[in-house]
Amino acid sequence: MTTTQDNALAAQRHRSLLDFYARQMHAADSDDADAYARTFTEDTVFVSNALPAPVRGRETVRESTRRFGAARAARGVVRRHLLTSMTVDDLPDGALATRSYVLLVETPRGGGPQAYLSTVCADEVITGDDGWQIRRRTVQRDDLPPLG
Repeated sequence: MTTTQDNALAAQRHRSLLDFYARQMHAADSDDADAYARTFTEDTVFVSNALPAPVRGRETVRESTRRFGAARAARGVVRRHLLTSMTVDDLPDGALATRSYVLLVETPRGGGPQAYLSTVCADEVITGDDGWQIRRRTVQRDDLPPLG
Protein backbone atom coordinates (compact mmCIF):
# COMPACT_ATOMS: atom_id res chain seq x y z
CA MET A 1 0.00 0.00 0.00
CA THR A 2 1.03 3.54 -0.56
CA THR A 3 1.30 6.16 2.13
CA THR A 4 -1.82 7.82 0.72
CA GLN A 5 -3.78 4.57 0.99
CA ASP A 6 -2.48 3.98 4.53
CA ASN A 7 -3.52 7.49 5.55
CA ALA A 8 -6.97 7.03 3.99
CA LEU A 9 -7.48 3.73 5.85
CA ALA A 10 -6.30 5.28 9.12
CA ALA A 11 -8.69 8.21 8.65
CA GLN A 12 -11.57 5.84 7.87
CA ARG A 13 -10.78 3.76 10.98
CA HIS A 14 -10.63 6.92 13.12
CA ARG A 15 -14.03 8.09 11.83
CA SER A 16 -15.49 4.65 12.47
CA LEU A 17 -14.21 4.68 16.04
CA LEU A 18 -15.56 8.19 16.63
CA ASP A 19 -18.98 6.97 15.47
CA PHE A 20 -18.69 3.92 17.74
CA TYR A 21 -17.86 6.08 20.76
CA ALA A 22 -20.62 8.58 19.96
CA ARG A 23 -23.17 5.76 19.85
CA GLN A 24 -21.76 4.25 23.04
CA MET A 25 -21.96 7.57 24.90
CA HIS A 26 -25.51 8.17 23.62
CA ALA A 27 -26.50 4.71 24.93
CA ALA A 28 -24.94 5.45 28.32
CA ASP A 29 -26.55 8.88 28.56
CA SER A 30 -29.99 7.61 27.60
CA ASP A 31 -29.68 4.76 30.14
CA ASP A 32 -29.90 2.12 27.39
CA ALA A 33 -27.98 -0.46 29.41
CA ASP A 34 -28.42 -3.19 26.81
CA ALA A 35 -27.00 -1.13 23.94
CA TYR A 36 -24.18 0.15 26.13
CA ALA A 37 -23.29 -3.36 27.35
CA ARG A 38 -23.15 -4.68 23.76
CA THR A 39 -20.21 -2.33 23.12
CA PHE A 40 -18.11 -4.47 25.50
CA THR A 41 -16.83 -8.02 25.01
CA GLU A 42 -18.34 -10.80 27.11
CA ASP A 43 -15.14 -10.97 29.19
CA THR A 44 -14.47 -7.24 29.35
CA VAL A 45 -12.55 -5.69 32.21
CA PHE A 46 -13.42 -2.15 33.38
CA VAL A 47 -10.87 -0.55 35.70
CA SER A 48 -11.11 2.86 37.36
CA ASN A 49 -9.47 4.74 40.18
CA ALA A 50 -13.06 5.44 41.33
CA LEU A 51 -13.86 1.74 41.80
CA PRO A 52 -12.71 -0.51 44.64
CA ALA A 53 -12.08 -3.38 42.18
CA PRO A 54 -12.28 -4.00 38.43
CA VAL A 55 -15.70 -4.68 36.94
CA ARG A 56 -15.54 -7.95 35.01
CA GLY A 57 -17.89 -9.12 32.28
CA ARG A 58 -20.52 -7.60 30.03
CA GLU A 59 -23.39 -8.56 32.34
CA THR A 60 -21.81 -6.73 35.26
CA VAL A 61 -21.40 -3.65 33.05
CA ARG A 62 -25.08 -3.92 32.07
CA GLU A 63 -26.27 -4.18 35.68
CA SER A 64 -24.01 -1.33 36.85
CA THR A 65 -25.30 0.87 34.03
CA ARG A 66 -28.91 0.13 35.03
CA ARG A 67 -28.21 0.83 38.71
CA PHE A 68 -26.37 4.13 38.10
CA GLY A 69 -28.99 5.24 35.57
CA ALA A 70 -31.81 4.61 38.02
CA ALA A 71 -29.98 6.56 40.72
CA ARG A 72 -29.52 9.57 38.39
CA ALA A 73 -33.15 9.41 37.30
CA ALA A 74 -34.26 9.38 40.95
CA ARG A 75 -32.19 12.52 41.53
CA GLY A 76 -33.65 14.15 38.38
CA VAL A 77 -30.24 14.50 36.73
CA VAL A 78 -29.37 14.19 33.04
CA ARG A 79 -25.77 13.23 32.28
CA ARG A 80 -23.83 13.77 29.05
CA HIS A 81 -20.44 12.28 28.16
CA LEU A 82 -18.34 14.56 25.94
CA LEU A 83 -15.47 12.60 24.38
CA THR A 84 -12.58 14.52 22.80
CA SER A 85 -8.93 14.30 21.77
CA MET A 86 -9.03 10.62 20.80
CA THR A 87 -5.82 8.93 19.73
CA VAL A 88 -5.62 5.47 18.15
CA ASP A 89 -2.63 3.15 18.15
CA ASP A 90 -2.15 -0.41 16.93
CA LEU A 91 -1.44 -3.13 19.49
CA PRO A 92 0.77 -6.12 18.63
CA ASP A 93 -2.16 -8.57 18.74
CA GLY A 94 -4.21 -6.60 16.20
CA ALA A 95 -6.36 -4.76 18.74
CA LEU A 96 -6.40 -0.99 18.96
CA ALA A 97 -5.48 1.22 21.89
CA THR A 98 -7.58 4.36 22.12
CA ARG A 99 -7.10 7.19 24.57
CA SER A 100 -9.43 10.13 25.00
CA TYR A 101 -10.57 12.79 27.39
CA VAL A 102 -14.15 12.44 28.61
CA LEU A 103 -15.90 15.32 30.34
CA LEU A 104 -19.12 14.42 32.11
CA VAL A 105 -21.71 17.17 32.37
CA GLU A 106 -24.76 16.90 34.60
CA THR A 107 -27.92 18.97 34.41
CA PRO A 108 -30.37 18.79 37.29
CA ARG A 109 -34.03 19.15 36.43
CA GLY A 110 -34.74 22.88 36.32
CA GLY A 111 -31.05 23.77 36.67
CA GLY A 112 -28.11 24.59 34.48
CA PRO A 113 -25.43 22.23 33.20
CA GLN A 114 -22.39 21.71 35.41
CA ALA A 115 -19.09 19.93 34.78
CA TYR A 116 -19.29 16.82 36.93
CA LEU A 117 -16.10 14.87 36.16
CA SER A 118 -13.04 15.07 33.96
CA THR A 119 -11.46 11.76 32.99
CA VAL A 120 -8.96 10.04 30.75
CA CYS A 121 -10.38 6.92 29.11
CA ALA A 122 -7.97 4.30 27.73
CA ASP A 123 -9.50 1.36 25.87
CA GLU A 124 -8.38 -1.80 24.12
CA VAL A 125 -10.76 -2.18 21.19
CA ILE A 126 -11.29 -5.23 19.00
CA THR A 127 -13.54 -6.02 16.08
CA GLY A 128 -16.45 -8.18 17.25
CA ASP A 129 -19.41 -9.73 15.43
CA ASP A 130 -21.32 -6.45 15.58
CA GLY A 131 -18.40 -4.08 14.99
CA TRP A 132 -16.08 -2.51 17.54
CA GLN A 133 -16.08 -3.81 21.11
CA ILE A 134 -14.08 -2.89 24.18
CA ARG A 135 -12.18 -5.71 25.83
CA ARG A 136 -10.58 -3.51 28.47
CA ARG A 137 -11.36 0.02 29.68
CA THR A 138 -9.33 2.05 32.14
CA VAL A 139 -10.88 5.28 33.39
CA GLN A 140 -8.72 7.68 35.34
CA ARG A 141 -10.71 10.38 37.12
CA ASP A 142 -8.70 13.59 37.36
CA ASP A 143 -9.94 14.37 40.89
CA LEU A 144 -8.70 11.10 42.41
CA PRO A 145 -5.22 9.67 42.98
CA PRO A 146 -3.88 7.77 39.97
CA LEU A 147 -4.18 4.03 39.65
CA GLY A 148 -1.25 2.21 41.23
